[in-house]
Amino acid sequence: MIKTMTSASRGSPYRMLTALLPLLATGIAGRVEAQPQAEVGIPSSNRARLAVPGPTATDVRISSEPGVVLAGTLYLPAGHSKGPYPLAVRIEGNGPNKRGGFSEIIKRLSADGIAALEYDKRGVGQSTGTYEEDVERLTADARAAVAAMRHRSDIIGSHIALVGHSGGGVIAPSAAAADPDIAAVVTLAGNVGDGLPYVGKGLYKQMMKMVGGGRDTLVGPATDAAMALLQARVDSGDAAMIARLYANAVDRFESAGFPRAQAEQALAMIDVPEAWGARKLRSASDLRALHIPVLAIYGTKDTLVDDAPAARAALASNRRARIVMLDGLGHSFQEGAVAGEPDEASRLGPYLGSPRLVAVVGDWLRDALWSKTGTGMGQVR
Repeated sequence: MIKTMTSASRGSPYRMLTALLPLLATGIAGRVEAQPQAEVGIPSSNRARLAVPGPTATDVRISSEPGVVLAGTLYLPAGHSKGPYPLAVRIEGNGPNKRGGFSEIIKRLSADGIAALEYDKRGVGQSTGTYEEDVERLTADARAAVAAMRHRSDIIGSHIALVGHSGGGVIAPSAAAADPDIAAVVTLAGNVGDGLPYVGKGLYKQMMKMVGGGRDTLVGPATDAAMALLQARVDSGDAAMIARLYANAVDRFESAGFPRAQAEQALAMIDVPEAWGARKLRSASDLRALHIPVLAIYGTKDTLVDDAPAARAALASNRRARIVMLDGLGHSFQEGAVAGEPDEASRLGPYLGSPRLVAVVGDWLRDALWSKTGTGMGQVR
């Protein structure tokens, strides 16, 4: 886990690092604290504003590898036919998150006759195993969830979508790229990049926001030095090489405006196993590989992820992809954001609960999952 800073050490370099640390942890920005189990089995409304019963919740257990059992909840629509139903599999964001983060979206989908599955991340809540932000393991868990649902008679196995928020927006395209039978993908503030270079770009951008005038030419060398250190860790460099690269990185951070003690503490936060794991990040490549309907949504006040341009580039050849920017929404897609900072989330409405977000996701998934042709998804814009 990332080390916590004391209030006394939070100079401007530390404000920069605080904003960047979620990205540095895994190459996937946007850690959201574990959400409590939300109530979704209450009356909802469809587009015609006709009251319909809330979904019926059923506990499920999903076997993943190696020997992990994921605890999940399957929400089946009520007030519709007995099925089978299309399904949206929810994938939580970076951090030790469990079920409960998509309640408003689940209610909307249930009103449209779409089932939903949420599950606790491995090692969290009632799921077994050890919690670890590892792209490969989390992708395996998402694929295991899809496989389990395809064996159910009440689910249409060929009409399953993956919906991921933040770090889950990396896992969703990763799982879909390996499964040609996934029907659609939705990413909400999903990161788009490949490997350590993506982390380097984020570090550079955040440092550029914080350095004083005249130091901009020193940010690049500092970023490069930090990335060289991480790359050596990934490549299992020897102790002498690591020591040399570490010393060079401290010197470069000093030149960029960090007092030496702060430079050393900053590198101690950056140079951690979670950051080395960013080498597995392939979200840009995964998105480019998809030819199914893909919806990518971003908020204009998101201070953690602003990867809409990268998503647009990765999806440029996908005629069934759509990029949506929602004005005034932050990383958690809640109405009322002022600065868009993550610490606002606890003071706003439901997590991922903006009616505008719910409407866009609900309308799009209704069309994508109930359509046999997949047309009408719109163009990338």
